Amino acid sequence: MNESTEMEQHMTSESLPIDAVGFGDSASFTAPEHHRDSASLAARELIRLLHIECPDDAWLARTTFALRRVHEGESLILAGDKFHSLYVVRSGSFKTVYTDFFGSEQVLAFPMASDLIGADGIDCGRYGSTAISLDTSDVVILPLANLARLSNDCSGLESLLYRILSRELVRMQNMAWALGTLGAESRVAAFLLAMSARLGALGYSRSSFNLRMTRQEIGSYLGLKLETVSRAFSSLNSAGIVQVHQRSIDILDVNGLREVVAPAADLVTSVATRTQAKPAQASPAKRPGKIRSPQRTGFSMRQLATV
Repeated sequence: MNESTEMEQHMTSESLPIDAVGFGDSASFTAPEHHRDSASLAARELIRLLHIECPDDAWLARTTFALRRVHEGESLILAGDKFHSLYVVRSGSFKTVYTDFFGSEQVLAFPMASDLIGADGIDCGRYGSTAISLDTSDVVILPLANLARLSNDCSGLESLLYRILSRELVRMQNMAWALGTLGAESRVAAFLLAMSARLGALGYSRSSFNLRMTRQEIGSYLGLKLETVSRAFSSLNSAGIVQVHQRSIDILDVNGLREVVAPAADLVTSVATRTQAKPAQASPAKRPGKIRSPQRTGFSMRQLATV
């Protein structure tokens, strides 16, 4: 057990308090480096971070949770380590990685602000994946033992935890949908739409952003080879749908990006077709704007934001 883990298990509400300003803005964390594992966040601010409506109960005012800072490249948790805490990302971003018996790695998710990390350790008592920070990140520590005690006094806390876990389940279901129904170009387009929506919800630009993860990591997450991901980005760039410069992404045609994702026969689902088809040969059903409604496709754009 490392020093940070030992400290987490002994943290109390007597920790140094700080204010949680905004959603995921790392500049709002001003605690000195030597206090990075002793700063705390009020429960009310945690609710706000999670974008969850909750009655203003008394326990929100008297409950705090400790914070931990994780630098780029550092591990927050390691697969196989004993489970002791859940974590909510306050700022920055991570990748969670599963490693099989043969040493092959699979990226499972890219947790960002308000996302949960560590839930895979609840069942067997050990973390099932490794979480590595892609940036200087801050997380809220939710020790399981403390949560169990608090839930006895705070009836609203148990409901809150169920909602957080349910959100993660929906995210996994949506990812299974994407891997099972979408082609390579559509997966990359869906990934960009999801990043756009998630960053927009955090108060950042939906149309212009930098990707913290590499093409290799994106490919592992989407079940694609590096070369396939690179070709998909190049195709989207050539089609004028997005502008790509290394990890910098500018979405120029969001409706065009949605058309690449939409699993309907009367939509343009291939970027290659979009760029090669002549205007005179295009059918009316393929004109921009003729997008099948989310209800008919069975997968809303709001759901897509959680892929």
